[in-house]
Amino acid sequence: MPLDREHTFANAPIDELLSVLLRQLKRPLATHGVTITDADAERLAQDCAAGKPLTLTTLVPALVAVVTESEGVLAKMGLTFIEALDTPMDQVSGWETTAEFLELANEKSNAELRITLGAALALAFGDGRFITYLNHLASGDYGDESLIAGHILRFVG
Repeated sequence: MPLDREHTFANAPIDELLSVLLRQLKRPLATHGVTITDADAERLAQDCAAGKPLTLTTLVPALVAVVTESEGVLAKMGLTFIEALDTPMDQVSGWETTAEFLELANEKSNAELRITLGAALALAFGDGRFITYLNHLASGDYGDESLIAGHILRFVG
């Protein structure tokens, strides 16, 4: 894939983007019972891009579980996903020390990323329950997340 990330996320062939997103979620998916190799990610992405039916039937439920789990992480901070995107860390409570702040910031960032990637992949593989998140991301200025959401929405559109 090109080194220019903006170009990659906005204009990459959809199979390459899906493969990258799947590989990014390998560990969270494994915690929900779906273990995939890089070759599996590539095959699943190519099949999706070609409009072939999904052969790994446990993938979408695992993606939904990743998103739901991450929503729970944000809920413990008193935030929905959309609120979290617009809430700077200094407005999030629950920390007193710098170490606690950094840990909480990492949890928030990881949850936001997992929701973005999980929602995008779920939609690409046929489950649109998180489309509101993707529409919000695509219409905003959230960096790579906005580019990813826009690309996936154009793909399914």
